[in-house]
Amino acid sequence: DVLVMTGNGGMVSASRVVLEAAKTVMSGPASGVMAAAYTGRAAGMEQLITYDMGGTSTDVALIRDAQPAVSNEIEIEYAMPIHVPMIDVRTVGAGGGSIARVNAAGLLEVGPHSAGADPGPICYGKGGVLPTISDANLILGRLDPAKLAISGTATLADVETIFDTKLAQPLGLSVVEAAEAVIRIANTRMAGAIRMVSLSLGADPRDYALFAFGGAGPLHATALARELGIPRVLVPCRPGITNALGCVVADLRHDYVTTINTPLDALDPAALDVIFDAQTTQGAQAIAEEKIEIADTKRLYSVDMQFVGQTHLLRVPLESPKVDLADLQALFEQVYHDRFRVRLDRIRANLVNVNTSVIGMRPPLDLSTLIDPTGRKETLVEAQTGTREARFGERVHTTPIYWRDHLPLDAQITGPAIVEQMDTTLLIEPGDTATGDQQGNIIVHIGAPK
Repeated sequence: DVLVMTGNGGMVSASRVVLEAAKTVMSGPASGVMAAAYTGRAAGMEQLITYDMGGTSTDVALIRDAQPAVSNEIEIEYAMPIHVPMIDVRTVGAGGGSIARVNAAGLLEVGPHSAGADPGPICYGKGGVLPTISDANLILGRLDPAKLAISGTATLADVETIFDTKLAQPLGLSVVEAAEAVIRIANTRMAGAIRMVSLSLGADPRDYALFAFGGAGPLHATALARELGIPRVLVPCRPGITNALGCVVADLRHDYVTTINTPLDALDPAALDVIFDAQTTQGAQAIAEEKIEIADTKRLYSVDMQFVGQTHLLRVPLESPKVDLADLQALFEQVYHDRFRVRLDRIRANLVNVNTSVIGMRPPLDLSTLIDPTGRKETLVEAQTGTREARFGERVHTTPIYWRDHLPLDAQITGPAIVEQMDTTLLIEPGDTATGDQQGNIIVHIGAPK
């Protein structure tokens, strides 16, 4: 059975996706968000901000009550809107390979251009000569040169020399100060993306946990959480393949949107019932045609509404398709209040879209199967592979290094510490503490910096 991820975070069969190819737009980032929702639910953390930092860009999304935010209108290149249901993912050009440079005005810029994978950052040892975020982390002692240099030709001295020539000297800084500046600018951009996706959806980041994944996400997550006041960071056991994991855990899903654009006081409730019934029937038929094993079926109902005269839409979730118009008005006013903290109970409401999602729930995956039990050690000391001088703020700390696959499941780590694994590096800053759980996740509790 070949299934394909779509932008709404659901799976469809390969035979069906050719009929609705536009729905695969943004399916890569959506897959990571679905894996985050699944992992967070299993860990008892259903309010999440997902933070996926790779080599070129960073993707951010919001998950409320284990449900990712879905939008019916997302802008792609050149501000062109595409009207299909998609998980609301925001992207900024900041990744491990993002290039740092001094512009014509003498100011430091980071991204959006990337060194890519070939030649990649200088520290890859593949001939890269442009300073990047990964190189800055290397200079600060947060990455191991021996694990990064693919060909073995790049050394820490090589990276420092290029940083000195291209960044430090033009800026009048030391090499370490230039590396710190690169990290600060990158973190500021990524924190801005998190603020944008959370505040635009009426969410306070302090009420959420940061779900960090991607090859570079765990390296920057604790610094971003501290800046935004986020109390916890959840790092899954395999951050680098979280997007792929999303395809394994995501359910079959078909979304239907019908636009009626009618003021609520002129709406016929019977017409609303007809639309919901038609969407539900169509979805059930589509799920049946998939011929994929499912454990159960569920349906999600909602409407998109606005006050008459406004342009933006707010989604109003419904517990049932049978809803009284007066109740619908009250629900919309509450959603509007939650988003803008103001009540407009004397303005006519307009119902724009009627939405139904029909979901075929696939058999659950035990996340602990991603953990190799043979590598686990009994103590934290046994999982430690050494120490490295790493810079945090104004101080250099002799920092213990741990190999994640060797950590006990219930490990408790006090920062500063660095946790390395095949697909990422986790930075635990001074003042932070980290604990493990039975699914193999690490939860970092953000404390006051030391």
